[in-house]
Amino acid sequence: MKLYQKLKNRIDWNEPVELQLERLAEFDNITNEEIEELAQTCHKSTEAGILLEYLGHERLMPYLHLFLEFLQDMNWPAAGGASKMLTKAGKVIIPEIRRVFQEVNNDQIWHYWILLGIVQYFEKELILEMKADLIELILRADKDGASIQALRILKEKQILSSEEVENRYCYLLDKYSGDLYWTNDLNEEIKPVANKT
Repeated sequence: MKLYQKLKNRIDWNEPVELQLERLAEFDNITNEEIEELAQTCHKSTEAGILLEYLGHERLMPYLHLFLEFLQDMNWPAAGGASKMLTKAGKVIIPEIRRVFQEVNNDQIWHYWILLGIVQYFEKELILEMKADLIELILRADKDGASIQALRILKEKQILSSEEVENRYCYLLDKYSGDLYWTNDLNEEIKPVANKT
């Protein structure tokens, strides 16, 4: 039986992980080939997301980069479980997040989802490690939301001073000049600064 069908037959997406532990334990001996199948074919399966959350980042360590791809669209059913599992990976997933931010320049929406699905849930010390990466995202002033979310995270975790937040806000405001949608989004996400201008 293919892994996808087994997931559908054994996991109930209506129930939380805690209530399904006995059925999920059937996947404790999942093979590397099955994990690869999971990574390649199951991003549109809510059950796969539940299994990822159950298996955890330690069991899936060699494949974390593949499951980061599940966040290319947080509307994919497995993205939520992948997000929870990868957030718990913490420091371990940072190099792969960095790689995506640096090398995948044509997919800012993926950057946006990584910020919303993982980075914003990191503890302050992990975000401090990523400060330079987040500032680089701000400087790109993309129109998919990653720049604004990077600034919001740095502001909310109090990694930037009020003056630095204001300077980055003004930079983005200038870059989005004439684009009401992104100007409004910036103002909504960075309200205290926006109220000063």
